[in-house]
Amino acid sequence: MDDKNSPPSLSSLADRVKRARGGGKGSLNKDLEPGLPNSAIGVAFRVGVEMVAGVVVGAAIGYGLDQWLGTTPWMLIVFFFLGAAGGMMNVYRAATGQGLSVGYTKDADGVGPTGSKQADGESPDGGNKEG
Repeated sequence: MDDKNSPPSLSSLADRVKRARGGGKGSLNKDLEPGLPNSAIGVAFRVGVEMVAGVVVGAAIGYGLDQWLGTTPWMLIVFFFLGAAGGMMNVYRAATGQGLSVGYTKDADGVGPTGSKQADGESPDGGNKEG
């Protein structure tokens, strides 16, 4: 092959990708963390959906149990309030940022919920998370 038809080298490709991404400096999304809602309308929509979903699911479960057990309207009332309470709990967790990640979280000072400090990569029961 001659030089005219040869493919560009991988180092030049890496340089072009860096330039296209902005080189990591001055990018538009530098202050946004992945997985977090990035606008107030997104948070408001999530809060509304959490409340409505909790009430609807609770009422549906209660209605279904009432039809099955013949206890109309008691299960509907009980599960309506349980669904509303669950929806409010989810809204609180969304507002405080607790519902955005799965698993064990530490406070800013590295103290877990039991008050004991834990090393990175260690689970709350003292075992290691990896393998």
